[in-house]
Amino acid sequence: MSASLTRFEWTLLRRDRRAWWALLCLGALVLIAFAVDLSAIASANAAKAEVAHAERARWLGQGEKDPHSAAHYSIFAFKPTPVLAALDLGVEPFVGQTVWLEAHVQNDMLYRPQGDASALQRAGLTSPAGLLIGFAPLVAFLLAFTAVAMDRERGTLRLALGAALRPRAIVMSKARAIWLALVATLVAPVTLAATIASAALDAFDGDIALRLLLWAGAMSLYLAVLTAVGVTVSMLAGSVRGALALLFGLWIVFGLALPRWANSAVERAQPLPSSQAVKQQLIDQAPSFWTAEDAKKHQAALLAKYGARSKQELSVDLRGAELDLSERHSHEVFDRVLGGFYDQVEAQDRAYAAMGWLSPMAAMQSLSPLLAGSDFVHHRGFIDGAERYRRALVNRMNQDVMAHPLNGEQARHTAGESLWAQIPEFRHQPPRLGAAWGNAAAALFALLGWSVLALAGLLWTARRMKP
Repeated sequence: MSASLTRFEWTLLRRDRRAWWALLCLGALVLIAFAVDLSAIASANAAKAEVAHAERARWLGQGEKDPHSAAHYSIFAFKPTPVLAALDLGVEPFVGQTVWLEAHVQNDMLYRPQGDASALQRAGLTSPAGLLIGFAPLVAFLLAFTAVAMDRERGTLRLALGAALRPRAIVMSKARAIWLALVATLVAPVTLAATIASAALDAFDGDIALRLLLWAGAMSLYLAVLTAVGVTVSMLAGSVRGALALLFGLWIVFGLALPRWANSAVERAQPLPSSQAVKQQLIDQAPSFWTAEDAKKHQAALLAKYGARSKQELSVDLRGAELDLSERHSHEVFDRVLGGFYDQVEAQDRAYAAMGWLSPMAAMQSLSPLLAGSDFVHHRGFIDGAERYRRALVNRMNQDVMAHPLNGEQARHTAGESLWAQIPEFRHQPPRLGAAWGNAAAALFALLGWSVLALAGLLWTARRMKP
């Protein structure tokens, strides 16, 4: 009975060409946006891999030199863009894609794609998730308006309710038909395309499969909320014009006003320091450990550590030990200053995810990039991985200097490719979904809460419907 009613409502939806064509056009735009983003990601990743290979060759072929000079010569690390960012670009257009790994400094990342973006890209209209989150409500509300309000105006809804043994079944079949149309046109094709693309690019694994499944499930749940809200409002409205005005107003409030207010509220409650302030703090604290005034004190501490009365008696090179000591001090400063700043950014993200209770669109804006691997948590995974690699490289170079105690009595020790080859090639391993889940967990619970409320509202309204 319910299946046949749903098929009948599906047929009625298709007969309304305005609503159906709007749905098909949005579905086509989503697929086009995915294809464009995927092409850009694949090209960028190929270019990064090529340059990274050249960087490795440059590092190995730098010739014989002082190992600490090699730590300054160093290498660029490149961040591969996750394939599923083609579904939701998240922070990718706004953060750097490569970083210079040198001694004493944790550098800023370079090259932000948004700087070279087109006007359309800067407007945020090229992401499949952005299109779905922003414009699917309009299409869902239009379909609900067509299925309920227009039927009610023509009198066909009253006839159907009068002939049905269970009037609620009519209302629920309309909601199911709308939801199935939305999922089949907007979510299923792009999810299938993402699965095929991941396999073609040799990126498909268990983590990608889980992310795709959850992304499609979350987006389908989001569309279910929109469907229930649209049908409920259309049934409660006293007229066709009233239903249309209410639905359009809901889109403005939930899609435009509340997410922006939530973002402003989070920024006021948890403001971030400026990047210049963070840089100045690093400048003030990182080099201050090794000032001229403290040089003798640190040298004395090193002599005591190695049980020597003068640098000539040291079992390690004094210059190498001083470099190592200074480098490890800077690590503590970077962890405290930069790590604290990144913690604040993540706290902002968590606070905005908690604002998902204000609007299902705000909840999806937090949940979608997490599942696509393009949120700040995943970006920080690269920053931390590159920093660990930098520290290991610099520490190894300083250790080689320390292992050859010359202490000013002859020319500096030099090394060659046999030492450079001991540094493994940089490989970024993005965080697994389970390790990155915390920042958007509140958004998932908010979306689940919205689905329960929307379903309860739909069922309550359906019970009130009379012929």
